[in-house]
Amino acid sequence: MNRRNFITASATLCAGATLANTLTTMEAKPTRKHSLKKLITVEEHFTIKSISGKVMQYLTKMNGGVPPVSQTQRDLMKIVLPDDAIEDVGARRLAYMDKAGISTQVLSYGAGSPQNIADVGLATELCREANETLAKMITLHPTRFAGFALLPVANAEKAAEELTYSVRQLGLKGAMISGTYNGTFFDEPQFLPLFAKAQELGVPIFMHPAIIQKQVTDYYFNSSQWSAVAGAMFATAGFGWHADAGIALIRMIISGLFDKLPQLQIISGHWGELVPFYLNRLDDQLQKTINIQHKISDYFKKNIYISPSGFFDINQLIYAVNEIGAERILYACDYPFLIDENAKLFLEEAPLSISDKKKIAYENVEKLLQIK
Repeated sequence: MNRRNFITASATLCAGATLANTLTTMEAKPTRKHSLKKLITVEEHFTIKSISGKVMQYLTKMNGGVPPVSQTQRDLMKIVLPDDAIEDVGARRLAYMDKAGISTQVLSYGAGSPQNIADVGLATELCREANETLAKMITLHPTRFAGFALLPVANAEKAAEELTYSVRQLGLKGAMISGTYNGTFFDEPQFLPLFAKAQELGVPIFMHPAIIQKQVTDYYFNSSQWSAVAGAMFATAGFGWHADAGIALIRMIISGLFDKLPQLQIISGHWGELVPFYLNRLDDQLQKTINIQHKISDYFKKNIYISPSGFFDINQLIYAVNEIGAERILYACDYPFLIDENAKLFLEEAPLSISDKKKIAYENVEKLLQIK
């Protein structure tokens, strides 16, 4: 079966009981290459070696002089990020973007982030340095790059101040927050000033997964039946931190955060971190026990955007369009953790209407981030 027939057949099979909805988005024939004039991707990572080095020095000091990264974690990183591509925001990255058909990447800080440093002064200093460096990188290629700010979340007021500076003075388009802070989820009231500031500024917060608590990893993901590296992968990009990030989204909804801040917009990668597949169940069961103004699924469809983050699977794309609508889907490759030179081709050949493809490729993100 050739690629085109496979895509069409897969879309039909995945539709199942929702066939009628699927047919409203499908065309008689998938459109061909070059049907999209541009492609903007929103989860593309970079790091700054000097900043990540300072983070490691701090964490090593706080860990009694022992580096906090285990041999297992180092072995895992060799698999998921085997070279220094993440440090390049120049020729190498642009060459990939050209091959993949990506017009603009929205950059965000990746591994070695100072986000969770408990020393608020140091965290603020390093986040400011990262954000100003990112802004300078963007000025070198202003049509090819935009950026999300890095925030010192140990203090929500400082984080809100850094978000304000990054948006108003540096021209960044929002912020990315990873995981939890010291085991505390971001729905807790202490973080409300940060989200209130995001709503005030009219910018989104991208909620990204991160390494989960050790006791959770040991309980769910480690076993004598597979290697330590397999356990680490299972607990992170293989599955675990996606479930953790999805739980974080649900917590934000049921905490009433979006009742307090109804215009706040959140971005979630990896097709919404499993949550879209459980919206009906959440409405049917969890909804009975909580006190919020609307259905859980309504908040998800109004306050949360999702993106594929390089998971270019046709079944998940069709499901997402049917479940939450093309107007709530952005596009992302998760560079350089995933490098797919067919990123644009996947969307161009998907059995969606041209209108839906344009929304996902660039129209939604241009509206959300106010970029052209």
